[in-house]
Amino acid sequence: MKKRIVTLVGKGQAKPGTVFIHRGPGLKCNDCKYAQVCVKNVESGRVYKVVKTRNKTLPCSQYEMEMKVVEVVDAEIQSSLPAKQAIPGAIVTFQTPECEEEECENYEICFPVGLKPGDRCEVLEVTGNLQCPEKFPRKKVVLRLAPAC
Repeated sequence: MKKRIVTLVGKGQAKPGTVFIHRGPGLKCNDCKYAQVCVKNVESGRVYKVVKTRNKTLPCSQYEMEMKVVEVVDAEIQSSLPAKQAIPGAIVTFQTPECEEEECENYEICFPVGLKPGDRCEVLEVTGNLQCPEKFPRKKVVLRLAPAC
């Protein structure tokens, strides 16, 4: 079961199924009484998916908007893995390939937003082969951060 985290998002994002990247706290966030639930219990640079909205709205002085209380989980992220690690259900340590071809059509999938080298991930699905110009044997996969042991 995915661990749910209670946090705050803008009313426009407060719909089940919405996926967002937490960009970190704003300048006024540390002085806000809602900072603990809003920005301190989610990790900067991670991708989350809203799974439930709660019937509670709070004011945000940083962005001068209404924020909704929601429950989120780590989102599924499309990525690539070495072919030998691309096994549904496997828990792997995510590593980006040794590649510097930023113009490659696969660059975003090999270096996905929301994952960092060393992250422990579960392979949810293998979606196909990756045509790598550097000839690295890689597969397209769907990953999700795995809980710590």
